Amino acid sequence: MTPIGTELDDLVLKRIKDAYLVGKIRKTRDCMDDMDRAKLYEADVEKVIMAADTIEKAMPATSERASNPHNTHYVIQGTSTTGVAVYCKVCSNYHPQTGEFIGWKLTSFTIK
Repeated sequence: MTPIGTELDDLVLKRIKDAYLVGKIRKTRDCMDDMDRAKLYEADVEKVIMAADTIEKAMPATSERASNPHNTHYVIQGTSTTGVAVYCKVCSNYHPQTGEFIGWKLTSFTIK
């Protein structure tokens, strides 16, 4: 994984944290399945996202339904409320035709 860079780390993390605080991060079905399998809960998601001070750019995000070259997965690593090492993938989501930012998706949250 590639560190984003100091300036962008702070900007991307702030945007993700702000979105989380107002309930604007949508979880995908895959993410909810990950959480169920790993016995992780919303309190764990909150702890990891809100305590994060670094973020990594994992890869461009592509899907058949919503493909935009600006969609990107970011990884945030942390510790669950029970002390287990976990990570989450948060994806920026841009409209496939207009390129406008739609929001953030939590696409994975599981044990490392």
